[in-house]
Amino acid sequence: MREGIRPHSIEIMPLFSGSSGNSILVSTSDTMVLVDAGMNCKKVVEALSIAGVEPTELSAILITHDHTDHIGALDVFTRKFGIPIFATSHTWEGIHSVEKKPHDAQLDHEIMTGTRFAIGQFEVLAFDTPHDTSGSCGYRFFTESCSAAIATDMGTMTPEIFDSIKGSDGILLEANYDRDMLWNGEYPYILKRRIDGQYGHLCNDDCAHAVAQLCKTGTRHFILGHLSKENNLPQVAERTVLRALLEEDLVRDKDFTLRIANRYTPTAPLLLEASDEKIYLQEVVG
Repeated sequence: MREGIRPHSIEIMPLFSGSSGNSILVSTSDTMVLVDAGMNCKKVVEALSIAGVEPTELSAILITHDHTDHIGALDVFTRKFGIPIFATSHTWEGIHSVEKKPHDAQLDHEIMTGTRFAIGQFEVLAFDTPHDTSGSCGYRFFTESCSAAIATDMGTMTPEIFDSIKGSDGILLEANYDRDMLWNGEYPYILKRRIDGQYGHLCNDDCAHAVAQLCKTGTRHFILGHLSKENNLPQVAERTVLRALLEEDLVRDKDFTLRIANRYTPTAPLLLEASDEKIYLQEVVG
């Protein structure tokens, strides 16, 4: 059992977040899952240790898509610890194409977007995200009285994504790049166009607009994630989002809370209590 989490509450803890690797621990009182397993197996195990979690305690790993910064640790981690994996059919094709050795096929679970499925105490909804690989998706986690969503790696906030995540108590949302930094930076033109395109990543301005609208539909707690190392800065992303919220007369720590996921180290967990709308930010020791 995950200590410090009441039944039906949800804790979101980004282990690391960015183009070098992504992994997010999502927990309730007796169910723990990873969303993505980027970087490498050693880094994921080390981050879980800081969180006070043994890999064998995980109920599942949910994969958003097959890019290396989301599955880099998966091959070794799966063979070493035997954790069930959930992904869309196209994502499974990508996962299998880069495996160095096969793992137990009984661990593989194929999911369909738009359909809910159960993992322990969680009911999970996968939803499509427009990204430059087939089968890319985000996830929303439900308990009896609380919900949280993970939405990254998408070129645009589609109406379908918005409808899938609105009303969540807490959301980790992509703020990948500042558009001026991207277009004035050193990336080749074709890469800039890919990132800024419909199937690339979500920029700070679009993230800010989405956060403001999500806040007005009931979400109170936000984590900005998957920031680009080259084309963004935490303070730039935060300032852009705060400006949009201020324009809607929304007040920080009254109407919403906002934090940035760390790139290389675990971020203090966001504990969404089912009993009320309060948030508790715990310090990570390690």
